[in-house]
Amino acid sequence: MKKILVPTDFSPNAARAIDYAVQVARINQATIYLIHACDHLYPVIMDDVLSNEDYNKKISDEAFENLEIIRRSIEETEQVLVNTQLYSNSVIDTIVVAAEEHNADLVIMGTLGITGLKDTIFGTNTAAVISNSTIPVLCIPLEYDWKPPAKFLLAINHFNEVSDILHPVFDLAKVFNAELWITVFTDEHKDAAAGYLSDDRQIKYAEDKLKKEYADFPVKTEHLSGRDFEECINDYINTHQVDLLAMTTHKRSFMEGIFNRSITRKMSYHTKVPVLAIPVK
Repeated sequence: MKKILVPTDFSPNAARAIDYAVQVARINQATIYLIHACDHLYPVIMDDVLSNEDYNKKISDEAFENLEIIRRSIEETEQVLVNTQLYSNSVIDTIVVAAEEHNADLVIMGTLGITGLKDTIFGTNTAAVISNSTIPVLCIPLEYDWKPPAKFLLAINHFNEVSDILHPVFDLAKVFNAELWITVFTDEHKDAAAGYLSDDRQIKYAEDKLKKEYADFPVKTEHLSGRDFEECINDYINTHQVDLLAMTTHKRSFMEGIFNRSITRKMSYHTKVPVLAIPVK
């Protein structure tokens, strides 16, 4: 993970994400691409052209200066290389375009933006980025205080996901020399005893496969069960002092997005630790 894209709206939560990105970049000798999407006005009638142009220039100049202040601070204190760039587009489109332009390996961003909305019907910018990004997105909660992560938890539901799509979580765990636990959740309300036994066999198979593929990295597994995935995972995180939760995310149609909301997106709002969303292509 040598190229880290960090979008900022200059909010406190964005600052948390920048701090996390700096730590990853410093340890891994990576470059940070710090970007901001300007909220430009577009003229509707000719009389508004001049005033809108003045306004657009003003907010662009202010945003550029803010980016430069952050860049100088990071480079001077942490010796991490930072590139800055302004975009005139929506936040979501900006991140998707910038990730492709810079061939980024990872997006790191806060779960709350300047509005402070934690969860809405159509989701926040972070949730939308998770749904549209083709690269992993690491979501940093506002309440999270940086510390070197020592234990990662990777929650999988589909055993065909035990493949090269999991490289990002292993790569990040190696950066911090962290433990990595793999878990699968069995819903006691929906699945009969046979389903639990099947999941138990599958997770042992997954453990063997991962140990062969990542022979130089210790992998441990845990089979969890309960009536609510979110509650069960959060209990495990709190009890076992997990520092990062990793999950895969699947592209959904518009209708699926309305009637069957992504668990990964929900967890990005409802955990107190960073969530790494890994897209399944």
